[in-house]
Amino acid sequence: MPHFLSLPMLFLVPGLLCAGESIDYAKQIKPILKERCFSCHGALRQKGKLRLDTVELMRAGGAIVPGKVPDSPLIERIMTKGDKRMPPVSEGDALTPKQIELLRRWIQQGAKGIANEKPEPDPRDHWAFRKPVRPKVPTVKNQKWVRNSIDAFIAAEHEKRGLTPMPEAAPGLLLRRVYLDLIGLPPTREELYEFLKESANATPQAAYEKVVDRLLASPHYGERWGRHWMDVWRYSDWYGRRHVPDVWNSAPQIWRWRDWIIKSLNDDKGYDRMIQEMLAADEIAPTDDDALVATGYIVRNWYALNPHQWKRDLVEHTGKAFLGLTMNCAHCHDHKYDPISQEEYFRFRAFFEPIELRQDRVKGEADPGPFQKYDYSKLRKIVKLGAIRVYDDKMDAKTLMYHGGDERNIMKDRPPVKPGAPAFLAGDRLKIEPIAIPLVAYYPALKPFIHQDELAKREQAIQAAEVALAKKPGLAGEKLVKAARAELAAYKSRLADARAGRKHAPIGLIFPKTSSGRRKALAEWIANADNPLTARVAVNHIWLRHFDRALVETVFDFGRNGKKPSHLELLDWLACELMAPTSPTRQRGDSTNPTLAREAGTWSMKHLHRMIVLSATYRMQSSGSDDNAKHDPDNRAYWRMNGKRMEAEIVRDSILASAGELDRRIGGMVLENKEESSKRRGLYFSVFPEDGGHLKFLEIFDAPDPCDAYRRSTSVMPQQALALANNPLIIQLGRVLARKLSAKRTDEAFIVAAFEHLLSRAPTREEKATCAAFLLKQAELFRNTKRPATTPGGPSPDPVLRARESLIRVLYNHNDFVTVR
Repeated sequence: MPHFLSLPMLFLVPGLLCAGESIDYAKQIKPILKERCFSCHGALRQKGKLRLDTVELMRAGGAIVPGKVPDSPLIERIMTKGDKRMPPVSEGDALTPKQIELLRRWIQQGAKGIANEKPEPDPRDHWAFRKPVRPKVPTVKNQKWVRNSIDAFIAAEHEKRGLTPMPEAAPGLLLRRVYLDLIGLPPTREELYEFLKESANATPQAAYEKVVDRLLASPHYGERWGRHWMDVWRYSDWYGRRHVPDVWNSAPQIWRWRDWIIKSLNDDKGYDRMIQEMLAADEIAPTDDDALVATGYIVRNWYALNPHQWKRDLVEHTGKAFLGLTMNCAHCHDHKYDPISQEEYFRFRAFFEPIELRQDRVKGEADPGPFQKYDYSKLRKIVKLGAIRVYDDKMDAKTLMYHGGDERNIMKDRPPVKPGAPAFLAGDRLKIEPIAIPLVAYYPALKPFIHQDELAKREQAIQAAEVALAKKPGLAGEKLVKAARAELAAYKSRLADARAGRKHAPIGLIFPKTSSGRRKALAEWIANADNPLTARVAVNHIWLRHFDRALVETVFDFGRNGKKPSHLELLDWLACELMAPTSPTRQRGDSTNPTLAREAGTWSMKHLHRMIVLSATYRMQSSGSDDNAKHDPDNRAYWRMNGKRMEAEIVRDSILASAGELDRRIGGMVLENKEESSKRRGLYFSVFPEDGGHLKFLEIFDAPDPCDAYRRSTSVMPQQALALANNPLIIQLGRVLARKLSAKRTDEAFIVAAFEHLLSRAPTREEKATCAAFLLKQAELFRNTKRPATTPGGPSPDPVLRARESLIRVLYNHNDFVTVR
């Protein structure tokens, strides 16, 4: 029997309505229905053949009777307790007393709606669920400002809003901006002068294009943009109570995936191919050791104690990172906003159901042995050995649906689900076929370098035994020589059997000969020009990191609950340009390698970067205009460039680079966070979501959250200034730079050199005067204090040089140093 709160009792609840208050349907009623009812009774689903997304449909379906609360089933159902309550218990809490009273009062007042109310549109017509079609580039009045198609779309929005684009940034600031954006390192003073000289001798455009092409060809480009994509793909080194360790997430060799990301970006490997290798390199390129470590994307989510959590994380973040879909919202029930059923959630999980981890031997390293899934005592021993990757262990792995997000509550009345993606994206029609795995992929001990190493090891054992026998003849020595020779012969015999295909006396681990083909089908469906989401999501991430603001603010939710794009036509044009560029770019990769021989420029991120940074939109100054600010205070129309704070790693890298002390080696084993004095780039330090999971300096400057860094947060706090002034490494680097810039320079010349070197601009008159006064005051102070002893890396005993060391640290704290203008 329904349970009701009487109207008088509702009036006694604090915060409820006053008698006689008129209810506004659009502002007070529809938001409640949209949040709590539309997912089951709107365009997405019409349970009980009832829709509640317009007043007319509510009346037609019999949910309400205007003016008659007792005759309106809607009120009865929202106040019922137990299984018949609406929204259902599985959908969350009941409506609040205030929400119920709003609905009662509205019905009582006649259930008035709004004129020409339209029902929710078909979810399949949502902008992001339609395949992008390259829009026509608009013709604009301000054609002189337009450098490429990007500018035409931006200019069209300017003209619609009555905005005037800002002038191009000063040459030095533009140079610094593009250096930091493309390689994450600032230009030196010499590079600044060279750019200014070439701009004067040729044309500014030609000089700038030359810089852009050089930066895109730099190996540091892969490091810079590798760290961006590591954010999106949630890179994390292994973690889980490291001091024990008794819990284990990710894997110790995951850094090889990081190196693969860097190399792939430097090689301009297609974004589509990168997705395919991360999700299914073992099925797409099973004999390519360089590609196999890309499955570190899957390994990173591994959780030793609960394989269900591993699969849940894979579903959630594969959906968010590549598709901009919140698949995780369909884990416990059908998605409330997007046409994704709970069954489709589990079908997506089924792509990953057969997987397991294995670690393969790497050329030049010892054998790491089998992957010790639960033997934590061996964890530290294998941290430097082997390459971690995934493979399909059980071809017939079944995916069972369960209730309430708890894998213990299996739906016993539902059969196992088959792998598939959401039907509204044609993901239910994927062709999944088993894949035969080549011999050396399922029997890695047959790789030439492995059996050559094993043969050499046994031959060396024979030689050692023979040398020992020669030094000390005797029966024992003869037995050792005989045993060593027998071991070599036995290995050769087993090797011959293995090569001939003979399941006896194997020479190493043997894995399944067949893979399910599930992840290959998934990867090819995602990385496909027919998928409406993949390219849009990618270009949105790229745009965000150039402009500090995304075209779609909800970068991991392109669904109906996400934000609408600020420039939909530009987003679609960029997505089409990524997949099939209109202007030619260089051939990418090695044309002799069939896995890399691709149409020139297709899915090329370097092509997109080049187009963006050459645009007039990118090259605008970041300072504003009062008139424009009145019309667009948030710069949503991009009438100026957005200034942005450097990311944590780039702050540290830039200080090291400015002092000439940066270790520019690319790649390599992860550095532990205790190695604060290391001069490697920040992305090579360990990062994981626990205490000690970041280098302390990086943590102060908002290092990435490896569990969720689709877009980074930025804070401003006193500790940042203190770190730039007092960190031992920063102090040491400031001394190094001050001494380099001081040679045969007056204070005035030193100030100019320091500003140009660190900020890529000359000081203003006021800045020059302030710095000169600072140097005089500091030098006088140091003259009146005890001079420090001369020590390597210590403060200078010369008061003038010591004052200059202090000024360098002041400039490290300058807003123009830590900000990309």
